[in-house]
Amino acid sequence: MRWFAALLIFLYHFSYEDKSYGTAGEVQWLKHTFFGGPTAVSFFFVLSGFVLAWTLRADDTKVGFWRRRFARIYPSHLVMFLVALVALPWLAQHFSWRAALANVTLTQAWVPGDDRIWFGFNGVSWSLSCEFFFYAMFPFLARWLRGLSVRGWYVVGGLSCLFVVVLPFTVEVFRSVLGWTPLFVTYLLPPLRLPDFLAGICLAFIVKAGKWRGPGVVISLGLCAAALFWGVHQVPDEFHRAAVTVIPFSLLIAAAASADLRGAPSVFRNKRIVYLGEISFCFYLVHELVIYLANHVMGSRDIATVPNLIAVFCIALVGAVLLHEFVEKPGVKLLSGSRKKTRPRVTRIDPAPAADFEERANGAEPETRRHGPVSRTRLA
Repeated sequence: MRWFAALLIFLYHFSYEDKSYGTAGEVQWLKHTFFGGPTAVSFFFVLSGFVLAWTLRADDTKVGFWRRRFARIYPSHLVMFLVALVALPWLAQHFSWRAALANVTLTQAWVPGDDRIWFGFNGVSWSLSCEFFFYAMFPFLARWLRGLSVRGWYVVGGLSCLFVVVLPFTVEVFRSVLGWTPLFVTYLLPPLRLPDFLAGICLAFIVKAGKWRGPGVVISLGLCAAALFWGVHQVPDEFHRAAVTVIPFSLLIAAAASADLRGAPSVFRNKRIVYLGEISFCFYLVHELVIYLANHVMGSRDIATVPNLIAVFCIALVGAVLLHEFVEKPGVKLLSGSRKKTRPRVTRIDPAPAADFEERANGAEPETRRHGPVSRTRLA
């Protein structure tokens, strides 16, 4: 699923940022069709919380978790920052020490009122500023949530989605009191994006406990399509970035995971799709720079839409493969450390296995207390 979300973001950026394609009618059609592209960031945030909660290990520690997340994210980000730094003259940007420092430290999404900092250098990296905040909070959120009942997970997850839906109604309050723009409030600021991530954690706990009672994959896909290609056009601008889609996305993630547990046929198990999912993060980091550099190389030439789209996509895909194979994977191997060496003391994250979740919800003694650890199913 990660790959399709990354592809949606690519199509959105291509539609709005590529300067060398098609007729005015084609440009307008692409912009209208992929107007909902920014919502894919919300999908990533929900999915991130889900996957981290799903794969949480009983022997993990806070430091071990944080080290692995740093190893997974930062080397690729740093390399793409350096690429953007070298290519700055062709990106229509001016060097700024403030923007550079914020980008390197992944704090750009915390700075109100300056899009040169938010989207400076490799513009898509602003979302990593949110992700790093989520990672910092995850061990504490996981410890708190594991003590709740199934009803508690539904309540917290539901309130998290409700927060995302209601937040756009408050933008004028933030604007008048703090001078914050609707974009900063509804899309960028990490603490206000945390509910997306929190909803994903709750969904994972519910599905692991076998207590998910939502629509299936087909209905969830239909709701996502309706929200993406119709719903986002029916609401004011501040609502379309997450409020319209957070519930359909959450339903789809939970439905897909439940179907996977049942062994239902799924396109997401295809080896090529699995690999595309593995490189989706690198594709996300690479694609926008490729679009901007293609603009510089091609100038204002009027190139047919389909050949231009295919060329830019293929270059971005090759770049993503190279970044994944020669930066991301070696970085993880070098920096994440051996899992066998991780021995928790007082800093244990201490998750409960899925069986424990279900038995606690039913008032029974957890299986791990009676017979020791229970093996856990991993999300493919």
